[in-house]
Amino acid sequence: MSNLLKGNRVGLIKTAAILTAVSTVLSLSGVLSLTAFAVAPSDYGLKEGNTISAAGSDDPDVYIVNDWGYKRLFLNPQIFNLYGHLGGFASVKNVSAAARDAFVTSGLFRVDGDEKVYGIETTGEDVAVLHWVNTSGAQAVADDPNFFKKVFVINAAEFALYSVGSNYSSVNQVPAYARGGSVAAPAPVVSGPLSVMLAPGNPSAQTITNNATGVEMLRVRVSGSGTVNTVTLKRLGPGTTDDFGNVYVYDGAKRLTSGKTFSSASGEASFLLNIAVDGSKDLSFVGDILTGGAGNVNYFQLLGVTAAGGSVVSGAPLSGNNFAISGASSGRLDVAKVGSLSDPTVGQKQAQLSEFKLTANTEAASVKRLTMLNDGTLKPADLTNVKLKTGAMEWAGSVTSTNYLVFDLGSGYTISKGGNATFKVYGDVGGKKDETVDLYFETAPDVWAVGDQYGQGMDTTNATAAQGIAALDTAAEATTLTLMGGALTLVYNGPNATTIGTQVADVTLLRFSMTAASNIEIKQTEFTICADSGNDGTYDNAATEGDWDDLNDVKVWNEDTNTVVMGPKDGTAFDHADDSGSCPDNATGAQEQFTDTLDLLAGVTYNFKVTGDVDTSLGSGTQLLDTDSVFKVILDDYSDDTAAVSKMKYAGTNTAVASADIVPRSDIAGSNITITSSALTLSLAGSPTDQTKIRGMKDVDAVGITFAAGQASALKVTTIKITGYAADSGATLDEGTDTTDTGISIANATAKVQLYEAGTGVLIAGSDKISSNLLGTSGTGTMTFSNLDWNIPAGTSKTMLVRVDLSNNTASGTAGDVYSFDIAATGDVTSLDSDSNTVNPGAAAVNGTTTPTQVLTVKNSGSMTLATAASSPVKGALYWGQVNAPVSKFRLTATDEAQYIEKLTIAASSSDEDTSAKNVKNVILTYKTKSGATMTKFQSFSNAASANFNWSTTDADRPYVPKDASLEIAVNADMKTKDEGATQTTGTTADTTLVAFSLDLVDRYDGSFTNGFRAVGEGSGTVLDGTSTNINDVSGAYNQTVYRVFPKIEQVALSSPYSLIGTPTVFKFSVTAMGLATANLRFDNEHNGSGSINFEVVASGDSHVNTTTSTTFSVLDEQGTVIDGPSALRGLGTPGAADTSQTISMGNGSSGVRPDWNASISFNFTGQDIEIAGGETRTFSIRLNNPTQHYANAGTTGRAADYFQVTLQDDLAGLINWVGNYDNTTNSLDTPSATGIIRSLPLYGPTFQR
Repeated sequence: MSNLLKGNRVGLIKTAAILTAVSTVLSLSGVLSLTAFAVAPSDYGLKEGNTISAAGSDDPDVYIVNDWGYKRLFLNPQIFNLYGHLGGFASVKNVSAAARDAFVTSGLFRVDGDEKVYGIETTGEDVAVLHWVNTSGAQAVADDPNFFKKVFVINAAEFALYSVGSNYSSVNQVPAYARGGSVAAPAPVVSGPLSVMLAPGNPSAQTITNNATGVEMLRVRVSGSGTVNTVTLKRLGPGTTDDFGNVYVYDGAKRLTSGKTFSSASGEASFLLNIAVDGSKDLSFVGDILTGGAGNVNYFQLLGVTAAGGSVVSGAPLSGNNFAISGASSGRLDVAKVGSLSDPTVGQKQAQLSEFKLTANTEAASVKRLTMLNDGTLKPADLTNVKLKTGAMEWAGSVTSTNYLVFDLGSGYTISKGGNATFKVYGDVGGKKDETVDLYFETAPDVWAVGDQYGQGMDTTNATAAQGIAALDTAAEATTLTLMGGALTLVYNGPNATTIGTQVADVTLLRFSMTAASNIEIKQTEFTICADSGNDGTYDNAATEGDWDDLNDVKVWNEDTNTVVMGPKDGTAFDHADDSGSCPDNATGAQEQFTDTLDLLAGVTYNFKVTGDVDTSLGSGTQLLDTDSVFKVILDDYSDDTAAVSKMKYAGTNTAVASADIVPRSDIAGSNITITSSALTLSLAGSPTDQTKIRGMKDVDAVGITFAAGQASALKVTTIKITGYAADSGATLDEGTDTTDTGISIANATAKVQLYEAGTGVLIAGSDKISSNLLGTSGTGTMTFSNLDWNIPAGTSKTMLVRVDLSNNTASGTAGDVYSFDIAATGDVTSLDSDSNTVNPGAAAVNGTTTPTQVLTVKNSGSMTLATAASSPVKGALYWGQVNAPVSKFRLTATDEAQYIEKLTIAASSSDEDTSAKNVKNVILTYKTKSGATMTKFQSFSNAASANFNWSTTDADRPYVPKDASLEIAVNADMKTKDEGATQTTGTTADTTLVAFSLDLVDRYDGSFTNGFRAVGEGSGTVLDGTSTNINDVSGAYNQTVYRVFPKIEQVALSSPYSLIGTPTVFKFSVTAMGLATANLRFDNEHNGSGSINFEVVASGDSHVNTTTSTTFSVLDEQGTVIDGPSALRGLGTPGAADTSQTISMGNGSSGVRPDWNASISFNFTGQDIEIAGGETRTFSIRLNNPTQHYANAGTTGRAADYFQVTLQDDLAGLINWVGNYDNTTNSLDTPSATGIIRSLPLYGPTFQR
């Protein structure tokens, strides 16, 4: 029997035994079948036995996952190193925090060979106690049906590291794991009927940009057990369905549905999900915002949920919060396909599958989520271990059952404004020859990035070529990759060229995979070893097997089963042949034939690795391997030998595999392995740079020093001595204290000094590791940390941060004091290599010691400035009773120190606007806290036209301005209704009778600067008030004008061709009454001032015009009924003036030739009065009745054809007139428009031609 089948058989026997035991327990407990588990490793590109870590998260620990959806913690590096077959830290897969948390952490273990199951109780960060769970298997399953799925096998060496505590008598006593110590066992999840509620993370009310992509507007939590079949979503609020493009349903980063649009009739959209819930699951409802809805407010309501079988899920309806659309636009993020890809081979590991570039326009982008559709024929199960990479960054992804690749980038990857980043997608490819991979972005939110200016999803829509995802949103635009392969396909899988130490065991020399189209039996496999003994770049003849006495224990492993399938053999046994055709530089290598049989099943990809032991001290005579030597291992070409059944055949036959059916027909050569001694290099990290901090601040990173381990060996750093330097000012510092003022010292400036690892946040050395503290000693200034266990893998680097808490001691002078840290001498760092040899760094003093490169300046307090935000709403109109209407936005900037805002006053600072501003009922602030949460705070507006906001010093919801950064505070308003005393624009001269106001940020309240504004420095506690420097009144960018009701006029598209033949409709538009349902927008035909809309005409023409031959127009409603006209075009002087001449004659001034006027169409509602209830819309069209009268020229030599265009401008007051407060009499107040107030203007109709 072959070794491979032996390994499989052992695995099958062990699996059968375990399943038998579990089945017995399940039968005893009355459970007759294994239930499906909630998460599988393949959901995240993983497989059973993978080790994972969410580096950079608040939990960077290493775990191992199993097929049941559980993971176990390696409590400390010592335990992890007991399992060398896992590949060490280099094999740990970096995953997102969400992927890590999807696997439940188990605390159940049994020792290999012992059936006792123990529960673990963590008593500290790296300490735990085991407790035997002394209960029957039947009772264990009765207490927890998933009990046996959670049990992980540990070896005896790990077991010996724990202390054993008292027995547990029940599974329910096993505590849940938590970093830093266990917590009491949670109550079992109670299964039951499905119900739905608002999720804790449901988004708060906020103002969004008018083109934001992927805005999460509602999050709900479904609890219980069952399958969610359908959900129905409804749009509500004083907005429209046209404010949205597509809406979607998400489960975390995974899009569950295609985009849908809201019904214009019902405002609803229904989704078919068929998603299982066992416990709880949060669902997010996400929308893409379309331009044109500035000022509108929308919210989502989950109208209903049905479960499998049609039953109604309780808890609905559920409503989200209001989202107000601002006039600002998010920046655009563009996708471009780049790079040149090669077709992968069946079985290839980490084949590149896509390459694309993202470019940030207008604002910087933080890329949060990417989703790509594989429109090729490769099945999801055959594409695993997918990864997204850019530069040195890497994220693990998942492949869904519907062939989507989902990458959650966690906290995001930043692309600077105007910058770009190239991303590459990799994956392990199974499948069959000729299957395809075709990756592209299907919808706009599949590329989701948050802009730094507005904090909203950036525009990735594909409406315009080469913008958004347009360049990579179809299979035709993607690169189609076709899998290659033969009857037997071999693929090189690494490792890359690497460096090892002079004494290493089981180092990986070559990785490769085999995939057979039919069952194949391999009986002879040849490997060649080659050497460049002097590392001079040229390989040497190395065929003498006796010279390979420093390479031993060469063997081949099946990586999937972790079993040896060939060998072992020592280097001195490589005597089968002298191979002169495989080594580089035509050198001769030593070759050995392995006769272990491999059985390959059809369609299965087998992953193999070649390992060996290197010990240069064993070499004698001619030594091929020594320090600085280079060697490699080569899998000899199977096809270069004559085909024979004794070498390779189809299983169960006497047919040899032909050489032509082996792909590739060449050697599989490993990369160069370089042997070198252990080394440690120190360098100054690029971050942090020179910086200024305020006394009392916590967690200040004073300097970063990078520790790089050589390729030869991993290093464990055990001792670090740092030196601190101080000075009153200047570029030269001294150890410990200032040279003249010993009160200026590292000891006085710092309350605590600790060492942390950059990126992961792991504590390297805390106060408990300090063995010597001389920071306050002049001329010394050192602190020594001992008994450390900081591990740096071979060939990698980690950065140590000196992190300090600054004391509240007063700094000298306004300029502050200067400090720095360094490692002054090579003997100040001690580390151990893998053979426990002491390794010191080759050089030190990387920060310049007394003349430092990176300096920390400590001052007594920071400062602030107040300004109007660039995205503050433009001028516009508000209506009585409008809620949460955007009015102003302010930017608060903190310098040198973060600031908490504890008092803030919003007012109409101009006395001319006090009366107008009394239309405001409530002022609403939207801002962010220190945690990044978006908060909303309401305050009623007083008769003094001001609102004073207050937060207590202990309030975690205070506005927070980050250090050397800004906070934007949006100011919205609820407007009063008529009954509450609202007033509006009056009279007939709009420019002089506007009821308009701005809401300003002011420095005093009720005459008090102390009560008007208060900011508290985060570190120093220094208070800034209305009298402080740069704290002054800041006006809102524009005034807002108040109406009871006003018209929103929008153009309605006309179908082409645009021809001046017959009686063409030359312009179509809608009028929406912006107001409460109780307010009517009235266009009265009493006179022009009470009902008119004045359009301008841009046209050609060559004839005189008079009252009998003038071109005429008619205005029709949506039913086609003429409600105004036929009327003549008129010259536009004063709006509505009765000038019946057209401005197109070039011959006679008395006929109306006025080049400073445009011909106009005045819609005077002569046929009937029009009333539109608040929130309702009417549609009208303008028909040209006799275009042949003056627009008959179809073009002659030297003259273009006649043309005609209708526009509605916004350059004069009174272009639009309506009755603003109708009281059923002809004395009702007329309301004229003012320039710039109706935001939907100007409008430009299509150009018609003869």
